[in-house]
Amino acid sequence: MKVLLVFLLLTTSVCAQEYRPPNNFHEYSNAMKGAVPGFAKKPKYFNAKEAEEQLRYLYNEKDVRLIISLDHCKDVEKVINKINERYEGVDLLHVCRKIVRSNKSRYRDKNITLFEEIAFAIENITFYIHCRYGAHRAVTALTGGWIASEKLSFDEAFKRAGGKTRAFRSKGHKGLLEHAKRYSKDLIE
Repeated sequence: MKVLLVFLLLTTSVCAQEYRPPNNFHEYSNAMKGAVPGFAKKPKYFNAKEAEEQLRYLYNEKDVRLIISLDHCKDVEKVINKINERYEGVDLLHVCRKIVRSNKSRYRDKNITLFEEIAFAIENITFYIHCRYGAHRAVTALTGGWIASEKLSFDEAFKRAGGKTRAFRSKGHKGLLEHAKRYSKDLIE
């Protein structure tokens, strides 16, 4: 009986170590969004080992080849460099970008440039975009990318990006979404 119990404990722990996607993961076609790989909401910390496992999941299971970081850029970059060095043939690409919460037109223009970069990615490569929680900035940037790529309405692009309106409660979050809404309106008209 003891042998069976030890066997079950060992095999259960091995099965529990399967790789999984980052928190708030959502995918539509070749575009995926979510939280920082290896980031836990409570307590707020970054775990490099968990980040590596989640990035390997994205690479192996979802065929992701590009990571777009809107937060924790240096942490994610270190892990990606480690993966690329450790595993021959793996060449994960990584870019760091910012999305700005402001109604000033110069910041809106910077965000539109980001939307257009993401549209290029949508049309050319399987990618994962993340912010800290995967609920606001990544959703907004991906929404803008879908708008730029396929000239979609804001609502359709927001749905493809895995957005949830209840997550956008603060003035800053709502203002950020306004950039994508106005961009959609300007592009469709």
